[in-house]
Amino acid sequence: MAKLYDPTAAPKQTSAALAARLPDLQGKTIGLLDISKAKGNFFLDRVEAILTERFQPREIIRRTKPTFARPVPEDIRQELAQKCDFLIEALAD
Repeated sequence: MAKLYDPTAAPKQTSAALAARLPDLQGKTIGLLDISKAKGNFFLDRVEAILTERFQPREIIRRTKPTFARPVPEDIRQELAQKCDFLIEALAD
């Protein structure tokens, strides 16, 4: 006799504090991380243009994951954490 398994799990509620918002984006160093999904670079091009026009960032650092299927390599993660005031991670398809 075959067994039927239900692959769904019961919802799990957790609570977490949101990251503090920056009071202003002017002159900040912004990280843009492309996770290597199709067309993510086009989306980030537009995000970069808008941020540059509206907030005059000190610097925009763009990095790309080698593949969307794996976590961000530790060296990229460390660089972005040390140099950026905030990070936008983008995906697209």
